This record gives sequence, C-alpha cells and structure tokens, in this order.
Amino acid sequence: MSYQVLARKYRPRTFRETVGQEHVLQALINALDHNRLHHAYLFTGTRGVGKTTIARILAKCLNCESGVSSEPCGQCSACTEIAENRFVDLIEVDAASRTKVEDTRELLENVQYAPTRGRYKVYLIDEVHMLSGHSFNALLKTLEEPPPHVKFLLATTDPQKLPVTILSRCLQFNLKNMNPERIVQHLQEILEKELVPFEASALWLLGRSADGSMRDAMSLTDQAIAYGSGKITEAEVRAMLGTIDQRAIYDMLAALAVQDGRALLAAVEQMSEQAPDYAAALAELLALLHRIAIAQALPEAADNSHGDRDKVLELAQQMPPEDIQLFYQTALLGRRDLPLAPDPRAGLEMVLLRMLAFKPQGLADIPKKALPQGASDTPASPGERLAEQIPKPAQAAETQTAQTAEATQAQPAEQTMTQGASEPTPTPASPPTPEAADQPGALEEPAQAPKSVPDSVSSSASEPASAAREPVEAEAPKTPEPVHSESPNALGQAAPEASAAAEEPPPWTEEEVPPFDGPYQSAPTARAQPADQVPNKASAPTPPAARPNNTGAAAPALEPANAARTKPAVPKVALEETRPDNWAQVYLGLSATGLLQSTAANCVLVGRQGNELNFMLDERHSAIYDESQQQRLADVLSDYFGEPVRVRIQPGTVEAETPAAQAMRLKEESRVEALEAMKRDPIVQQLVEHFGATLREDTVQPLE
Repeated sequence: MSYQVLARKYRPRTFRETVGQEHVLQALINALDHNRLHHAYLFTGTRGVGKTTIARILAKCLNCESGVSSEPCGQCSACTEIAENRFVDLIEVDAASRTKVEDTRELLENVQYAPTRGRYKVYLIDEVHMLSGHSFNALLKTLEEPPPHVKFLLATTDPQKLPVTILSRCLQFNLKNMNPERIVQHLQEILEKELVPFEASALWLLGRSADGSMRDAMSLTDQAIAYGSGKITEAEVRAMLGTIDQRAIYDMLAALAVQDGRALLAAVEQMSEQAPDYAAALAELLALLHRIAIAQALPEAADNSHGDRDKVLELAQQMPPEDIQLFYQTALLGRRDLPLAPDPRAGLEMVLLRMLAFKPQGLADIPKKALPQGASDTPASPGERLAEQIPKPAQAAETQTAQTAEATQAQPAEQTMTQGASEPTPTPASPPTPEAADQPGALEEPAQAPKSVPDSVSSSASEPASAAREPVEAEAPKTPEPVHSESPNALGQAAPEASAAAEEPPPWTEEEVPPFDGPYQSAPTARAQPADQVPNKASAPTPPAARPNNTGAAAPALEPANAARTKPAVPKVALEETRPDNWAQVYLGLSATGLLQSTAANCVLVGRQGNELNFMLDERHSAIYDESQQQRLADVLSDYFGEPVRVRIQPGTVEAETPAAQAMRLKEESRVEALEAMKRDPIVQQLVEHFGATLREDTVQPLE
C-alpha cells in the first residue's frame, strides 16, 4: 500500500476526534441531538483549520443509517462511503473550477429529486466565494427555500467576498486559528502513534511555522521526518525552515540586560555564521520583548507559544520595565530603517548598540548617602537642587540655631557677611567625594569658600532686595571655625540667645495671612510668604532654607512629599472573626494580583462554615471568572489566615457592597469633598469674583 500523508491519515472522522473549534462543535452537536437542523451552513476560516472536515462529519451525521445524531456509527455503508469520498448523495463542488452560471444551473437541476441512498442530499461547495455574481443570483432562491431533503454546506476562506444575501440565508461559523500549544500537543500524539522519535523543541518550531493551520503543521511534520531520515530534531528542523536560532536572541537580550557590549557583538557574530535573515532576527527580538513586557505586567498571562515560558519569566525579573519599553521602541524604529542601512547586519548591530547607549530618562537617581558637608548650599544646577531635597538630620538643629541667632543679630550678621565676603579666611580644602563629583556644577565652586553664619529666613519682609543679594552659605560645621576679625563675637553672641530661643516659641504674627480652616492642606504655592511665619521644627528633618530667586522674593522651603501620604496598615482579621461586614478589610490585606484581584474585589462574603468561605460573585463581572480562580483564592486566603481554607464562588446578583464598589464610593466621596474644599478656598473665590474664572470640576481630584 502506498504511503498516506499524515494530514489525510489522521483526518478526524467524528466530532470527538476534532482538535479545537469547540464553539462550532458545540452548536452542531446540540442541533443534531435536538433535531434543530438548518438547511444551509457556512464555514469560514483560514486554510487547514477544519472547514471541509467538519462539513464531511456533519454529512455523515445526517446520513448515518443508525439515525441522525452527533455520533455516527462509522460502520454502516453510508459512513464508510462518505469517509472514502464516494457517497452518491454527497455532492462536493469546487467553486474555484466551476464559477460560471451554467455550472450552477446544472448543479441545481437535480435539487428537486430525492436522494438515492441517504436520508439527505448534501451539497458541499468549497471556496464558495469564487462563484460569479450571476452564479450567486441563480443560487439565491434555492438556498432560501430548498426542498426538505437538501442541505447546503458552504466553505470559504474569504467571507467578505460573499454577497450579503447569501450570508443572511446561512448559519455562519467562524473557525479559529490553532494556537501553537494545541498544534504541538496534537503532533506529539501523532508521532507517538507513528513511533517517530522527536524533540519537543523541534515541534514548537513546527507549531509556530504552521501559523495556526493544523494541515500545514502535519505537512511540515512529513517534511521534517523525510529531512531527518525518520526522526525530528531541533537542529534539522531549524535548518529546514531557515528560522532564527532563538538562543541567539536570548544571548543578545542577556547582554543588553548587563550592558555588555562585547557579549552583544559576539552573539551577533555567532548568529551571522548561519547566514540569517536579520530583519527576521529583529522581528524575533521584538516578539520576545513583547512577551517579557506582558510577563512583567501580568505574570500569569505569559504565554508558552515558544515553549520557553520559564525563560521569559526569568528575563522579566532581571530587566527593568522601562528598559524593556525603550528596547522595544528602539527595535521598532530600527526595523523600519533597516532597509536604509548599508547592509542588514550593520543595521542590526546599530540597533543593538543604540539600545546599549541610551537609558530611559525622567527617572531621578536619588543619592542614597548623605551629601558631603563641604558642599555649598547654593545650587549651581538643577541636579544640585534635586539633591538638596534630601533632608539632613544634622542640619535641622543647626539651621534652627542659626535662624534664631540671626533674628536678634540681623544687623551685625549682615555686616559680618559683607566683611567676610570681602576678606575671606582660608579654610582647609577637602578632596571631592564621588557623591559631590556626580552633581552637575560641583567643579565650578571655589576650593576655599568663606564660612559664616547662615542667612536667616526670618529676616525683615520689608527688605526683599537686600535679602536676595545676601549669599546663603552651607550649613555650619560641627566644630566652630574662625571668622573675620572685625566681628569676633558674632557666633558668641548668637549661641546663648539661640539656646534661649530654642526653649521659647518665636513670636508669630497672625495678622497678615489668615489661617485656612478647610478640610485639606493645600500644597506649597509659588507665592512668597513672610519669613517670620515659617515655623522651626527641630524634631523633623528640615530641608535647606529658602533661597533668593530672580524676582527677589524668598521661595518657600520644600517639605518631604511622602510624609503626609503614608497609608496606615490595615489590621489583620482572624478566620473565626471573618464576617460579611469585614470582608473588605480582609480583601485589603490579600496579596492577590491580576484577574484574581479583580474577581476577589467583586465578591461578597455570603457566609462561613468552619474553614469554608462562601462567596457570591457579581454576575456583571463574571465574564473573566473560571473555576481555577476558586482554588487560587483559597491559596491566597490560606496564606493570609495561616491555615487551610476552602473557597466556593457562585456568580449571581449581589445586593451587598463589594470591595470594588466600596472603593469607588469612597473615591467619589473624596472627590466631592475635594471639590467643595476648592469652592471654599479664598483664592479660588477671589479668582472667580474678580477675574470671572471658572472652576473645571471634572479636573478636581483628591490628594491620595
């Protein structure tokens, strides 16, 4: 007997043997079992996904001698003849070769006659979109009202070319492409039956090359068996297909992760020995970066289409998300410009070197160590201003002492600053530290800077110009240094007065700026405030004092942005105390992410029986729910309570408030409160009254 190709040898003979297309099979099986049969069916989809196969199985179900059912016997003469493509009442027509209207009329002349042997006369028209317009018109009336013994089964790969009048007369089933996982699983079963040795990685290459077509996958498997002389290996399949070695892509990405240019070019050199398609290599790199980005955003959504899910998750943990996004954008633009490069390899290398050269911007590298004491307080560049936002604990007490002393000795200190600036006293120079060298503009400062009493923020508000001209020096060192001889008692007079002032609160003036009694504290504004209204807090780290700006007004001191935004910890609830009214508190303590977090947020606790928790899932959010999330939620709750917990989730109508609904309600209440606070703000009221301003209520958001 001659050899029969795998695609024909293992063509499904029943619905149970069909791989995939469950949405189509379920509709056909239910229609056959309940005797709700339509007279015309249209199967659409790409090549090799089972259109003709399902149509033949349906014809077998209709004409089986044991009766109409979704499970034909496969033993009767009708089933055997249909399987061998010689059943007289199954008329298969290739519309691509019979496009004329005469062919269609000849075909329809026999429709009125009863079937010869079977129960139904079945017309299977493949590639029906190839028929001419006149042929469709000739088919319309018969397709709309055929005799009861006639069934039409139409198949096409391009349903857009069919007239709407044809589509409206048929039940349309769209067949999906096969994913690589399903193709690989089916190929493994076939090769085990054929006793052909294989490597799993080689089957993944075949599954991806099939591009969703099971017939293409079986044809490539036949070719791989012939190429490998009875066995299938990854190296031989890769050579047969001419695909890029995935290990080279991993090597390039690993070199980018550690910023190793030598290893990066070595990976390109090794890949070039196989004369690859460099555009395809760049496309593979883009696909891998896309999968890594998905794994970083949602690890459980990482696909295994290449059989390397563990490797993708490992790279997702090693590389920052901002690097992945930058690499993807760089590769995307490089793929567009690759045809303009002198040669493809040079274009690929330049794209990789561009990834190596650039780093994501906009992420501030906050120094983790305290800045050196010898650095100047006056910022010479935006980089120094960013570094000075890090509070120094030692500077807080010294700044308060200097400010108090300057409040009582404003005039002598001003003279001391003026004379000290004209005749500076030499101080020992200290070598620059790495932290100071990294700051922009650090090398522009003189090696010997005059040390004097820091200028106070509490200077008179009536002299902004003179306050702006006075230089603000660095914090005073812990060991006193000599100052100019003309003011020998400047520090001596300030010390006792500073200690006395530290015990008593300074005299605050409350007439100029009325206190704001709103429900929230507004952020610091750019408007200059009187200096003597700035409180001194020795217990908290104090940032550098206000510095003169171009307008001559003192800018307010910066405060740590995260001090007021720290969220309190949610108290933990014991299992025996868990009730429907405190389920939201338990939810806030869970470590659920992704789809599981969404499911838990839309559940309400119905009741508890021992270690079993019963939940009701809001049916409006049950589209993404599956049975596996029930066990995953049980695992998360077991980790939370510290003991095994069983979970039952039932979708339905929820009357109580879910954690998601509670969060939305609280957010809306906060927004309403923030809006009311904005309307009561004196400044906002003045802007509305005097300038006719309008508050855009949709832009008001509460501070988190």
